[in-house]
Amino acid sequence: MAETGLLVIADLTGYTAYLANGEIEHAPTIAGDLLETIVGRLEPPFRLTKLEGDAAFLYAEDGRADPALLVDALEAAYLAFRRRLRSIEAATTCTCKACGLAPRLDLKLLVHHGSFVRTVIAGREELAGSSVILVHRLLKGTGAAASRSHGFALFTEEAVKALGLDPVVLALVEEAETFEHLGDVRTYALDLEQRWHSASRRRQLAGGTQPVLNLTVDLETEPGEAWAYLTSPVLRPHWEGPIAIEEALVGGMRGVGATSQCISGRLAMIEEIVDWQPYEHAGWRLAVPGIGPVEATLDLERVDHGTRIRVQWSVASDTVPEPSVIDRAMAERTAALDRLAAIFEAGPTAMPGFEEADRISSSRPLTFESLQGSV
Repeated sequence: MAETGLLVIADLTGYTAYLANGEIEHAPTIAGDLLETIVGRLEPPFRLTKLEGDAAFLYAEDGRADPALLVDALEAAYLAFRRRLRSIEAATTCTCKACGLAPRLDLKLLVHHGSFVRTVIAGREELAGSSVILVHRLLKGTGAAASRSHGFALFTEEAVKALGLDPVVLALVEEAETFEHLGDVRTYALDLEQRWHSASRRRQLAGGTQPVLNLTVDLETEPGEAWAYLTSPVLRPHWEGPIAIEEALVGGMRGVGATSQCISGRLAMIEEIVDWQPYEHAGWRLAVPGIGPVEATLDLERVDHGTRIRVQWSVASDTVPEPSVIDRAMAERTAALDRLAAIFEAGPTAMPGFEEADRISSSRPLTFESLQGSV
């Protein structure tokens, strides 16, 4: 039976030249390490269907994840790739060409939305259909994107519509190509190199602030799923309780500049995202009743047993919140994070997954609200 969803190919650019000039003993190992890093950020919410040499082919059927989470996964994959490349360059003492040339590699993500069927060939599940052919043809495209010297994500027009992206707001570069038997294909390119540089310039908290809340909790899950529970409008109520969010995204993407009106009980507050690095870090500017303006940060760190979450609130140094207000906020946030940890401790059979998180309109996604509960 035919299904519809997003099809993604993550391809290492410059790999042919890298393999030709690097030692055969080292080059494939380094490339494999990078692909493992990339797939580790894409899966979940995407599912890996197969590795194709210097590329990975993944998909996410419709209804599996909030479109904003899917875009977060793409961005997280590129940021993780660049960080891994940087660590290889900084840590290696090997003088071989393969290690020396590794920093010249980059990543492109090709994204298409269409229909496909699952088939079994030689005991392995394969995806088939014209949409599958198209996303692979984009690999060999001859348009402007093919000549880019740095990382990018190339969305077909169908993918842009499925994800609810606004090409104008996001400054996507429009292109068009013609493929035999498939016809004209309109695409939109997102500059991932620029997003990498933006992520590298992490916004610092305003000067003259003092912490009023600092919490840490370990979750028995991967950063990608932790991020989903912290941002999904469907999954958050499982650990935060009833809450309603009205969110204004930036061009269809949750990120810097996006704002939300969050309603919990009789309280309503506004939050603005000021830093957004999927699966790693995020920052908000909040107005918290009883406390006032708050700078809130969230950090995720992969640890041996899962993901460590750190949450911090800071206020202006001339603001002195009532101790009882801070104590109540601390108790409420601690209880909420403990409930979140309990969900993962209970195991997969006891917790909702991405399938539930995706039964939501892209016009009403959710941002991390644990930082601004009723206080």
